[in-house]
Amino acid sequence: MAEQQPAAPVDPYIPAEQTLPEITIKAVILGIFLSVLLSGANAYLGLKAGMTVSASIPAAVISMAILRMFRRSNILENNIVQTAASAGESLAAGVIFTMPALVLLRAWTDFGYWQTTIIAGLGGMIGVLFTIPLRRALVVESPLKFPEGVATAEVLKVGDEGGGGIKSILVGAGVGAVFKFAESGLRLLSGVVEGGRQVGNSIAYAGTNASPALVAVGYIVGLNIAVLVFLGGAINWYAAIPMVAAQQEWPVYVDAATATNPEAWNVFTAEVGSAELGQAVSADDWANRIWSKRTRYLGVGAMLVGGLWALVRLWGSLVRGIRAGLAGYRDARAGGGAAIPRTERDTPMQWVGFALVASVLPLFFVFNHVTGNTGVSVFMAVVMLIAGFLFSAVASYMAGLVGSSNNPISGVTIATILAISLILLVLLGSQINFAVDAT
Repeated sequence: MAEQQPAAPVDPYIPAEQTLPEITIKAVILGIFLSVLLSGANAYLGLKAGMTVSASIPAAVISMAILRMFRRSNILENNIVQTAASAGESLAAGVIFTMPALVLLRAWTDFGYWQTTIIAGLGGMIGVLFTIPLRRALVVESPLKFPEGVATAEVLKVGDEGGGGIKSILVGAGVGAVFKFAESGLRLLSGVVEGGRQVGNSIAYAGTNASPALVAVGYIVGLNIAVLVFLGGAINWYAAIPMVAAQQEWPVYVDAATATNPEAWNVFTAEVGSAELGQAVSADDWANRIWSKRTRYLGVGAMLVGGLWALVRLWGSLVRGIRAGLAGYRDARAGGGAAIPRTERDTPMQWVGFALVASVLPLFFVFNHVTGNTGVSVFMAVVMLIAGFLFSAVASYMAGLVGSSNNPISGVTIATILAISLILLVLLGSQINFAVDAT
């Protein structure tokens, strides 16, 4: 099996031999503040609109503006601040896309503060720990573009250098802001252009999302990745959805009170007396329902297999990263840690292992509290570690491919739930009650 070709070496903006203050008091305080602020904003946006955006660039801009008030500040402090804010935003996204399901399924009656905090905090810590051995494989030795990371780095460098570079960023931001204001503020433009028609018993549909942010991501990732993303959408909307529609009767709106199965994926309900009752569903709505309930899972499966295959191809880099971490720990104990360049220092693997154990043990007790079964709790903790590493790798790979804001978190979540549910059903089906109270 041929290994993936590594990316070309890049000279760091701050030379490896230069040491600047990074984790300072002001950086930590500002990072916590922006993390709380942007996490709350993203949690609201995610619950309202079903999507979140990366906090890296807004945090970098706000951080630069605030840290410039201090006499001594540098780009590495700015980077620490935006990293803290981005991590908080990502954790909020993980919470809002998973934990509401526990209330909807009546497993929880409300969101207990400490229970939610413990699960989210420890889960987030495990995810961060898994990225340490993945850094070398996915960032250093992989040709992934990391479009949002590149954009954030450019913002930080321009803020540090000043000069003409800021003009280009401001022009791009201005164009995006004008378009977004005309779309969402003045309602002069539509962010989505779509249209569909019934063709026989199938659908002919075309549409696009006119987003400056997506145009910018395409500009950063390049033609190859942009074409692949387009092909995924084209195969789904121009082939898979028409094929599924052709196998179904064209739906009509039925009375919600008398429908035999109102929760079925191909049933559209209306209130009694509604003008829509008995009318055929529009082609646009039918196409979007098929995508939401059926064909999007094709993308989930393809993303899962592609991400895991990329992990297999990067296995050599991953092993080298783990070995480098172990070597760093041994060098540090022998007093030779100073010889390692600043840009090559990772948290020693032994420390990562200790931190993983410290994070998993409390989660084991949470599992045991919920299930009341020690054997099941041990099994769930082991499965969580294995699945957590694999899906952390997939999510990291997708972030490097299409960016953090376009990272299909819902797809990773669905893949995780399906995989773990299948394992539990096969191995522990006789010990667990999978029934859900639907009353």
